[in-house]
Amino acid sequence: MNNRLLVLFFVLLLFPVLLFAQTWKPSEYEVSFKIKNAGLTVTGRFTGLKTNLVFNPSDLAKSSLSASVDVTTIKTGINKRDQDLQEEQYFNSGKYKLIEMKSTKLYAKDNKYAGMFNVTIKGVTKQVEVPLEFIRNGNDAEFKGSFDLNRRDFGVGGSSMIMSDNLTVSIMIKAKS
Repeated sequence: MNNRLLVLFFVLLLFPVLLFAQTWKPSEYEVSFKIKNAGLTVTGRFTGLKTNLVFNPSDLAKSSLSASVDVTTIKTGINKRDQDLQEEQYFNSGKYKLIEMKSTKLYAKDNKYAGMFNVTIKGVTKQVEVPLEFIRNGNDAEFKGSFDLNRRDFGVGGSSMIMSDNLTVSIMIKAKS
């Protein structure tokens, strides 16, 4: 009888934990982008990712994902271009330090997940749908997402005959619970 009470006690103790979304802490990440410029594909990445990852595939309503990167961490492989991207015409890093995204709704989609995110660049916020892949292996997980943005929606780069308006952003985060 005592063993049954002990088991019941532990089940009741753990039950609320199983119902709530789980907080994940990044252990590795990559935030990258690609855009056409003068007919060539330019790639780049950001470092200094800060996140708040609260996610449980069984309770998406209580889940939320947010992240930010410091625009001064941009690396494209050409130092002069990286410096130019800090200027007012592009990211204006003197005034706008971060690129931010925060989920407003997460949901199942096509055997994976997706979310509506508020993406803020240069003080301009747009809502963007981001398809997500969540792969869990015990206490480890991987979040992946890739989405397109129009740079001009955020006032980045102005009008250009040689630079595409559209770019693709990819995010991969390995995390631990």
